[in-house]
This record gives sequence, C-alpha cells and structure tokens, in this order.
Amino acid sequence: MENRAEEAAAATNPTSDDAIKPCYWRSPEGMCRTETLDFRPVKGGWKQRLQLKDLAVGQKLIGEKISNADLLQAKKGPRIFYECGIGRIDVKGNWQMVSGMLKVAKSYAKPSVVRKKVQRLTGKPVELIVHKISLATGTLELKLSSEESRAELEKETPKFSASSLIVGQELVGKIVQLTPYGCFLDVGANRKGLLHIQRVADLFERYIDKEKGLEEAGLERGASIRVAVKSNEKKRLFLDFTQETKDMAVEEAAEKKHEEEEAAAASAAAAFGLDTIEEDSTSPPEVSEDEAAMWAAYADDDDDQSDDYDDDADIEDSLGIGSY
Repeated sequence: MENRAEEAAAATNPTSDDAIKPCYWRSPEGMCRTETLDFRPVKGGWKQRLQLKDLAVGQKLIGEKISNADLLQAKKGPRIFYECGIGRIDVKGNWQMVSGMLKVAKSYAKPSVVRKKVQRLTGKPVELIVHKISLATGTLELKLSSEESRAELEKETPKFSASSLIVGQELVGKIVQLTPYGCFLDVGANRKGLLHIQRVADLFERYIDKEKGLEEAGLERGASIRVAVKSNEKKRLFLDFTQETKDMAVEEAAEKKHEEEEAAAASAAAAFGLDTIEEDSTSPPEVSEDEAAMWAAYADDDDDQSDDYDDDADIEDSLGIGSY
C-alpha cells in the first residue's frame, strides 16, 4: 500500500524527476553524449534530452543550427539558434524544447560579414559552451567553444576612420599581406596602410627581394610592428618605421661594422704573423739570462754593505776632517 501511495504522489508532482518521462532528441552525426557528459566521435543517434536546470555555465554541448529561426536584424545584434538536446518541464509535467541562442556579431556589424559567419556555422555540428542560463524565462545563451571561432566573434572593436590619422602619428600594425612592392598593415583603421619596400631597404641598407626579402627581414604575415604615418592623402595611407626603430637600426649597423673591422684587422695581423694581443702594462718586462745574472751580481754587492753605513763619515775621512 505504501509503495502505491508513493507512486501516485510522484505521478501528480511534475517537479519530481521520478515522475518525468525521458525525452529524446536526434544528436548530430559525428558526436555522441556519454553518461559523464563528455563527447566522443561516434555515429549520432537518438539521445536523452537534458533538463535546463541541470546545466552549468561552461558546460560543453553539441548543437546544430535550427533553420528559419535566425534573428539577424535584432536590435542587440544578430543571433541564431541551436538544437543541442536541452529542455524543461512545464507545470503539467510535459517537456518543452529549449533552443540555445548564439550571438554572432555586434549590432553595428556589416550584413555581409554577418551572413558569412552564419554560413560557416550552418549545416554541421558545432561545439558550444553554456554562457548564461535563465530558469525563470527558460532561455539558454551559448558561446562558441572553438578558440578560433571565439576569437573571431570577439573582434568587436570598431574600426576608426583612416582620415583621422596625421603625419607622424605612431601606431601598432599587423602585417596582413605581402606584395612585391611592400607589405600592407592593419592599424585598426577602416583602410590598410602600405609600408613600401623602399622603406625596408633604407632601414636595413640593402636590397630587399620582393616578398622573399620582406620575410627574411622579419616582416612575415601576421607579425606586429610599430609604424608611423608617412602620408595620408587621397585615401592612400603610407607608413614608415618609427624614429626609434630607425635609431636602433643605425646603432646595430654601427656595432656590426665595428665588429667586422675588428675581425678584418685580426685576420690581417694573423696573416703577417703579428701578435695583436696587448701586453699587460703592470707585468714586469722580460729579461735575458745574461741580464738576469748581472742583476743578481749587483744584488750580492748590495748585500755586502752594512746597514749602518754613514755617507757623511766616509766623506769626512776622505777629506782628512776628523770627527768632533
């Protein structure tokens, strides 16, 4: 009797997990949720749906974009929705599907950029992470878990107008393209700037062989360097190296030239058999064996003299002057 009473109470209580019938969803091909909520590459199939209340921020999910559910003109920015196997239980104890919402760009993003992002996220399983959960409204916000995709969506800093740049203004630019006549840099403006190959040749004081020469000079694609605005007219932004960079290049060239001159002098001295090593001025001069013997004899004569020898007395004796 007690068991029947417990079963009846559970059936009338929709908040009891024992009274909830499992709900299943079609997991995307290629990934499968395990009992530990990990993912492994197995053939997809029908999987048990998870409750919204059991999710945690940062939890990984696999989803597939829901077609014809995009809100690309939303005031707070374009967004798309994913089916990722999440639901909630209503007051009657029935399952309701909860779609995960993903923001794909800021509200000021260009429509062409938004369309390209949405297209890349359509028609394939996407790995997502739980960003926000609202049990009161039954909503779920997601973010891309892929580092590359997340970095792409975080490029939210708007580009400033290139016309606002003035000659001499210093910037940090990222090389985005190499050409036979120089490299184009992204300096955060709405127009790329050109660092002409002649500027590079002037800095290194040597010929730069097109793209190959630029890479050999350390100006490969993706590198970040400090530059200054050389000219900005007629929608053409020309860049140059900063004065600090030029000064450092001059110092390095002078040091290199000095080292080459020293190496050349040493090589020439070695060719003529000269010793280029300077003697220590504090070291005693070298003497021959004959000189050493003479100095030794002189030292012996000094040793025979008495320590109490009186120069004045010797002079008086020689002059016949007696002491008094």
